Amino acid sequence: MDEPGWSVPRTPRSRSSSFPLLHAERGALVFDVVAGGSGSAVEGAGEWAYRRRVLPGGRPDAPGPRLVGLVADDVTGASDSAVQFATGGWSAHLLLDPDGAPDIGALAPCLLAVATGVRAAGDEAAAVATARAVRSLMTRGCDRLYVKVDSTMRGSVAGQLRGALAAWKLRHPGAIAVLCPAFPGQHRVVVGGRVLVGGLPLAHAAAATDPVAPVRETRVDRLVPSAVTVDLPGLRSAFELRRVGRDGPELVSVDAATDDDLAAIAAELDRLGPAAVAAGSAGLAGALARQWSAGRCLAAAPEVGRCARVLVGVSSLHPVTTESVERLREALAARDDAGRGRVDVVTTPTTRTDAATVAASFGAQMAEQLSRARYDALVLVGGDGAAATLGRIGASAITVHAALARGVPLGRIVGGTASGLRIVTKSGGFGDGDSLVRILDRLQPLCSSRKEQS
Repeated sequence: MDEPGWSVPRTPRSRSSSFPLLHAERGALVFDVVAGGSGSAVEGAGEWAYRRRVLPGGRPDAPGPRLVGLVADDVTGASDSAVQFATGGWSAHLLLDPDGAPDIGALAPCLLAVATGVRAAGDEAAAVATARAVRSLMTRGCDRLYVKVDSTMRGSVAGQLRGALAAWKLRHPGAIAVLCPAFPGQHRVVVGGRVLVGGLPLAHAAAATDPVAPVRETRVDRLVPSAVTVDLPGLRSAFELRRVGRDGPELVSVDAATDDDLAAIAAELDRLGPAAVAAGSAGLAGALARQWSAGRCLAAAPEVGRCARVLVGVSSLHPVTTESVERLREALAARDDAGRGRVDVVTTPTTRTDAATVAASFGAQMAEQLSRARYDALVLVGGDGAAATLGRIGASAITVHAALARGVPLGRIVGGTASGLRIVTKSGGFGDGDSLVRILDRLQPLCSSRKEQS
């Protein structure tokens, strides 16, 4: 049998099997081969349906990706993009130590994410670190690349894109990067080449006062000077120029104000193939995950189970997060703890002089807290603090399972002193003032009995 274009998980079976399923979709016959068996090394894997499209006339469609590499500038951004694939039935992993992490990407379809931690770095340093991460993903056999950037364009976006493209061009000389940071589900859109957040120009939104990486511009082509704004037909033209070796732009920016706009961009990126490097937020990542999964076999809502003791660590100073922490503290003070568990909350100082020092101190404090008591779940809000915490406890990866809520991934830690612990991550600017309260309501639903505390 030819190697399948991509696969999606089916209901696990206890016996091995292989049989075809044939149906029509979008003017093409789709040939599914279901091959199953128990004993997979990846949690939740069992029977897998390998899928190949056959276009009219019998010509197979270009195979979709089986192993997508994602490089992000922080941990929470990597997680909230990885979960877009996990909810589509993909195996999704965030590698915290890409050079030393176990080989967990063998089962397709798989998303491997790497967080570089370069948001606050200069463009040159960001380019070097991002190129290194992309090369690491390439050695693992990734056949598509996604560069996850902040939806409000904070940090060294230009350097990250330059480094990623330089590394990817070693395999695809005519590669082109396609940038769209829009995330309509979080009220971040790109219209006329301008980034709007909640209807406000980016330079007047909360990102303008970010304590680590403030944003002073609104236009994408000013934030990334090498970007050329195009529409979808212009994207095709630019790609063709690059493909035939002519002088065309190697970095283009595309508008998107709705999820339908992102779906159209994802479809075009799929058509252009591996030489098109997608760059954007979790919004475009989700559109690509749906495109490559064809909306089939979405992951079920996570069965969280009751978490008797939860540690919440917040390192973000975004106004949304500040309000969310205040409401969480109020809710914890007011609630009847009968039938619920314990929640410990750790935050960082509200004023900062050195972000790296603050993150390191936060990570040490979180690691100490984890060593004192047995927790059932860890909630981390803010990328720098999340990275510092996971580094201090020696974690090598996070396996991302599902979305606890929109933009809130749920997974388990792999390696280190907290291996196997449930982990929830959230970007500081996502959600609203009640986000943390809702997260805790999912982790600690009201119940009649209470688990023993350690």
